[in-house]
Order: sequence, then C-alpha cells, then structure tokens
Amino acid sequence: MSSDGTASWSSRIPGGFWAIVGIISWGLAVTTLLDRSAFGLDEATARVVLLLWSVSDQVASPIVTMGVPDFRAVYLIPAGVLFSGSLLAAKILTLFVSVALAIGLYRWRLRSGDTESPLLASGLLLLSPALIGAVDHVAIGPFLLLTLLLGVLADDHYRVSGVRFGGAYFFQLILSLAAVTLHPAGLAFPLVIAQTWLRGRNTAAPERSLIPGSERTHMLAGLAFASIAGALLAAGWPGIAWFANPVTSLGRNIFTFGASGALGDAVAWALGLVLLALVLALLWRRRADILADRLGCVLFLAVVLGALTGDACYALLVLTLLLYWGFPVLLQVRVGGARGLVGQRGVALALLLVLSTAFLSADRARYEQVRSGLELTDDDQLIAALAAAVQQSHPQAPGPGLVSPEEKARSGPRVASQWPGRTMVACRCGTLPLPPALDDQARFVANLRGLDYVVFDPRLPANRALARNFSMMNGASAETVALQAGGVVLRLHPAAAEVAPDIRG
Repeated sequence: MSSDGTASWSSRIPGGFWAIVGIISWGLAVTTLLDRSAFGLDEATARVVLLLWSVSDQVASPIVTMGVPDFRAVYLIPAGVLFSGSLLAAKILTLFVSVALAIGLYRWRLRSGDTESPLLASGLLLLSPALIGAVDHVAIGPFLLLTLLLGVLADDHYRVSGVRFGGAYFFQLILSLAAVTLHPAGLAFPLVIAQTWLRGRNTAAPERSLIPGSERTHMLAGLAFASIAGALLAAGWPGIAWFANPVTSLGRNIFTFGASGALGDAVAWALGLVLLALVLALLWRRRADILADRLGCVLFLAVVLGALTGDACYALLVLTLLLYWGFPVLLQVRVGGARGLVGQRGVALALLLVLSTAFLSADRARYEQVRSGLELTDDDQLIAALAAAVQQSHPQAPGPGLVSPEEKARSGPRVASQWPGRTMVACRCGTLPLPPALDDQARFVANLRGLDYVVFDPRLPANRALARNFSMMNGASAETVALQAGGVVLRLHPAAAEVAPDIRG
C-alpha cells in the first residue's frame, strides 16, 4: 500500500503471474546447462528416442527388434513426433515434466496444511543438480516420480468416486505397469496400493459389479497382473547396473552432476552417510506421518528398492523425500535463547542457505563446463571416434529429396555396436547389435557380410570370445581405426577375406 492509500502496481498483479515468470526464467536458465551434442545418453534412452523418430519418419529401424522401450516413450511422444531427430526437444519436454512434477508435489504437500515448506522444497528441487542432470540426460528419475504421483492421485480419485472398473481403476493399472517398466523402484507403487487394500475393508457393492468378486479382489488381481506384465516388459532392466554403491551415489548425484571425478571418494562417502542418516532420522521422527501419507509411503519404499541399484534415479528419490517430508521437521526446530525469525526458523533458513549455495555453485560449474566443452566418457569418446571415421569415409551425403530415407539408410555405412542405440544417435547410420561369436571362423566372417564397422569393448568378459574371432582375421579383412580406453573401432573388409589367395605352398 502506497502512502496515499492506493495499492501499488505489484500488489495488483496476481501471484500466479509471478509464478509463471519464475518458471519461465528457471527454464531459460536450465537450457544454458544442457548439452547440445549427441552424447551423454544411456542406451535405454537412446533406444526410446530412436523408436519415436523411426515411427515419426516412417523409416524401418533395427531398434524396434531390440525389445520394448520403457514408458518414457509415451511421455516423449510430442517431442519425438513433432521434432524428429532433435535431442534438444526431448530434453525440453523432460524440462516440462520436471515442472509438472514440482507443481504436483507442491500441491500434494499443501494437503497436510503446511504452506511454507512445500514452496521451499520445490525451489530447492528445481535448483538441484540431481534434477537438472536428469533433464540433460532425459533420465528416468523425473518420469518415475511423476508416474508415482499420478498413480497416487488416481488411487485417491478411485476411492472417492467408488465406481468399479471405471477410468481411475484402469489408469492405476496402466501407471503401475509404467512405473515398473521404468525402474525397479517403481514396484513401490503397486506394492503400497496392494498393501492398503489388504488392510482395508473388503467392500462388496454387488450392485455395481461387472465381474463377480469383491472390490479388493479386483484391485489386487489387477495390480498383480500390471506388475508382472511390467516386469516382463522390463526384462530384468538390462540398462540398469545393479548393486552400485548407494552411499557415494547420493553424494555425487545430489551435489554434483554425477561426474566421477567431481567429488573425492572421502567427500562422497561423508555426504552420502549424512544423507542416509537423515533419511533414517526422518523415518523415525515422522514415521506416523509418512506411513499415513500414501505418496510418502510410496517414496520411502521406492528409496529402499532403489538402494539396490544406487543410480541417479535413486539419488533423486532420496532428495525428493528429504525435501518435501524433511523440511517440515526443520521448521519445527527452535533455537534455544533466540527470538523472532532466528529462533523460530533459524535451522531451516541456515540449511536453505547452505543447500542453495551448494546447488547454485554446482550449476555454475556446469555452465562453465558446457561453455568450454563437456568431457566425454570413455564409451562416448569411442563412439565419437567411430562417428568421425564414418564421416570421413562417407563425406558426401545425398541432398534432400534426391533419395528416400529408406534408400539413404541402405546405402550408408552399417555398424555393429555394443551400444547400438547410442551409436545410431551419434553417427546417424544403420546400426545393429554385435554379431555372435562362433567357433567356425569361416562362418563368422561370412556373418560379417554387409558390415563396415564394429565398435565394442574387448576387455569385457562377455566380449572375449568375440574379440578372439576378430583377432584371427588378417589385416586385409579387418583394420583397427581406434583403440582407446573405452574399447576398439574396427573397419571391416570381409570380402577381402573371402577372396584371399591360399599361400600354403
């Protein structure tokens, strides 16, 4: 209110406007931290975007033969269909998913009557390297969290509506299947919902039944079917490395952008142990509130299951649980002897300042890395060497409209790769999985007909037999293009091996 009693111009603007301005500013800032190159993706993510691009361009792709992708393919349909071939579009859409996640978590926690801590938690989540790194890699974390949130909302709607076999019932089953295909931690949603129905009252309501049986039986059977189907589609989650260190993963993925050298082992261990101690303390202090909150219960069980993988998705789950369910505890801590704001909110404000500074420092370091050029992993360096070799051997691509996409794919080089999805995204060439190793060398060479390059890591135990087959080929049929820490790139001339003269006297 101004001195003359009239409201100032800023007070007449609705709060939603400032929220939109803040989200847009945050989104623009995050785009400066995103990698524009074709590297940095994991194999599962690369296969998801390649499947969408092949469907959009109506081009047959070998990716469709490599198994069913996870549920991110559904979330990313707008980016894959409207902006085929653009990784940046997929990252921008992941940015929108993250915004929807933060807004949804904020609205959910408002139900508890706390209007202060959800806002602080949402701000810290949007600044965290764990979330921004997930956006840059189109990682599973934001999609899994949003799926869990939507599942709990669908469960609430189903219980309130009381309509059996309605849209909310089948939506829960779809989200259960989706969560399980994304990550092993997604099993938390069907398990928690099934547990609530097992402990709940067995309502019959026969007048509403379409299929004989109680409502509880229908829910349990549906959840079991969806969970089993999701686990079968996931096929053991081959893209996830099991039993990684869950302690150091927390320190590296929450406070940095996951680079292995960003934090020393001692610092990562110390930070990870502190975070695990906070999770245990939160469960002990607020166990009644967490267990009564269905989303909190789902997240806690997801953290337990995610600890078996110790990946970036697990770290994001831990951070979300601590921010949205841990901050209310800090707001209740009082500083003895102090009055006013310091006495009532001193501990929470101190932690807010420390976390904001740490997250912004990591974001700034990431910005400097993007400007100077991000350092590629060993695998990506090897794939980059392959892409350079392909570009050098096929420097002139047909112009637009001269050939069809199918003809261009057939005429281009063909590669067999240990990472077919990532390789296809980087070199934009036809890529197949590695050929099988054979005891019959002549048959093995015959199977290589049509391949121009092979890229793989011969030091892996699973590739030793294949490396032995390639080592038996002479220099006229296979030559080494690159030998790096990540593996080897071979250029093949199998036809030379077939017509090579017999010089045995």
